[in-house]
Amino acid sequence: MTITLTWQDVLAFLFEGQTMAITSLLFIVFFAAVALVHYALPRVARPYFLLAASYGFFCYEPANRPLVGVLIGATVVTFLCGLIIGRVKSKPVQVLALLAAIAGGIGVLIYYKYWNLLADSLGGSLLARRENLLAPLGLSYFTFAALSYTIDVYKRRCRVETNPFHYALFVSFFPTLINGPIERYPQLRPQIQKSRRFSYKRCAGGAFRMLWGYTKKMVLADNLGHFVSVVYSDPAAASGPQLVAATVLFAVQLYMDFSGCCDIALGAARILGYDLIENFQSPFTSRSFGEFWRRWHISMTSWFRDYVYFSLGGSRCAPWRHYLNIVIVFLCSGLWHGADWRYIAWGLACGLFSALAVLTAKPRQALGRVNPLYRVSWFKAIWQVLCTNVLFCITLVFFASALYNADPFAIYASVLQGWQGLAGSWTQITQLIYDSGIDGRLPVVLWFGCFVVFAVEYGGRNVAVWIRQQVWPLRWTLYYAAAAAILFFAAFGQSAFIYQQY
Repeated sequence: MTITLTWQDVLAFLFEGQTMAITSLLFIVFFAAVALVHYALPRVARPYFLLAASYGFFCYEPANRPLVGVLIGATVVTFLCGLIIGRVKSKPVQVLALLAAIAGGIGVLIYYKYWNLLADSLGGSLLARRENLLAPLGLSYFTFAALSYTIDVYKRRCRVETNPFHYALFVSFFPTLINGPIERYPQLRPQIQKSRRFSYKRCAGGAFRMLWGYTKKMVLADNLGHFVSVVYSDPAAASGPQLVAATVLFAVQLYMDFSGCCDIALGAARILGYDLIENFQSPFTSRSFGEFWRRWHISMTSWFRDYVYFSLGGSRCAPWRHYLNIVIVFLCSGLWHGADWRYIAWGLACGLFSALAVLTAKPRQALGRVNPLYRVSWFKAIWQVLCTNVLFCITLVFFASALYNADPFAIYASVLQGWQGLAGSWTQITQLIYDSGIDGRLPVVLWFGCFVVFAVEYGGRNVAVWIRQQVWPLRWTLYYAAAAAILFFAAFGQSAFIYQQY
């Protein structure tokens, strides 16, 4: 019996039923094809091809195709408003154009993300809930990127773009469409206008950055997620030690998941000749809560700082207004993450801790000068880093509860229950780890993998640049180790990136 296979059969076997998730084989093939064609084209034609590829990426999923008009509308409205602001000298007309762009962006977000939250808040008397309302892919990311351009043109921080296709590529650039980072047009404009020549060093660094991101996401984040989901899916059945362990591991999972996606985006863009904003700079080594948020999700926090915090007056106002501005910014950040009161509570908690840190800065500095333990530099550093991460984990209970639909206050109430001394508590944690499926050699891989990631990224290093500076034995050891970890320990078929839903 002879079996003949056609290339259509092979393609169907490999790709049938696959989504365009960036951890899928389909995305790897798609990106490789885009990169090859990109460098085969004349440099002047490359932005237009990338624009077509970005829209193809957006429209691959059938659910996104009817929503492509939202992406086009956001692009057209902000482009035209920017053109009016830059070309019309009348100040009232400029203000109206700016308000139109902002209203359009906020209106789209309200309709697709916050409609049901408003309907529930108003009791259904004024607004009716919309069931099965889908949001366009990357809505929060491309909306914020488009709004930043119009505001920057109004503030004279950015020149007006006259090429609508170049601007459309900025809004829809597919490596940033799923999880960011949220780019600014002055950063990407010169790179779009003058495409770079092919560079082996750039592509090699970008390929390793993507491999690094896949390892963080598929090996570390997804496997840690097994334990977190077991605890947070049924927190009433968990003890205090297990809840504490799950919250700490969720902080690590969230970092590996989100920063891993950003690594993939930055690596893919680097291969295509584009440098994107670094979104993380070793946040877990921060020595204050404010410093932590200057190192975590940098593109989002800087967006709210530049366009909300400064617009409210920043710190150049009465002290009470300054503290209120901080809280408002974090409330907006919580709302940006989703239409759920737990995200808003998370933002409020972060805002209150940040405002309290500013309020108590001088008294804490005075106490530090007379604290004999603070004269030991290593103790001071460790203590400050520990306190910062404890505060972050405390607030993160709201965030994790929103993802797993849990009651955060029940979790806080249960944290102090079930402690059985150091040995007994550790036994509870390890038993639940094994029950969640993290067994065998996997715990060792996770511990060692997290250690390597934090060591390599210490101080906010750019891993794509760092790896090229290492001697070839270390460089190739990391290459093979990351590839082997994905091959043997990756949690294939897991959920999408946590931040993809935002």
